[in-house]
Amino acid sequence: MGMAKAVSPLVAAVLLIAVTMTIAGMLAYWASGFVRQQTESFSNQSIAGCTGANFNVYACSYNPSAQQIKLILDNVGTVSLKNITSNIIYPDATILSSELGVLPSGGTLKTFTISGVSSGYSTLELRTECEALSVSTACR
Repeated sequence: MGMAKAVSPLVAAVLLIAVTMTIAGMLAYWASGFVRQQTESFSNQSIAGCTGANFNVYACSYNPSAQQIKLILDNVGTVSLKNITSNIIYPDATILSSELGVLPSGGTLKTFTISGVSSGYSTLELRTECEALSVSTACR
């Protein structure tokens, strides 16, 4: 019987690298499609969750001695609004941001207090998790 020839170490290394790169390419292709699909699904849920979302500033007052703004927000939409954020904008372009919380649906009026507001601000901006839904007011 004759001796079987072995594959040279150089050819074996090249084959291992080629197989590894092929598997990595297939995995990268699958992962990019998976991430794209999950991102589209998430953004569609966000947009769908904002259908029927709307709110108004029912009342707003500033107390300079307490450095507080008291807001009453009216949810006139059909969905609860989460992650309501207030941005107090000053003429020198500084911004004081505060997380206000949730405004339940169903025609709910809710009071929020923003503390640490020094006088001289120019605008109060209210934002929600729905990108297109925000309100600005002078609130004096």
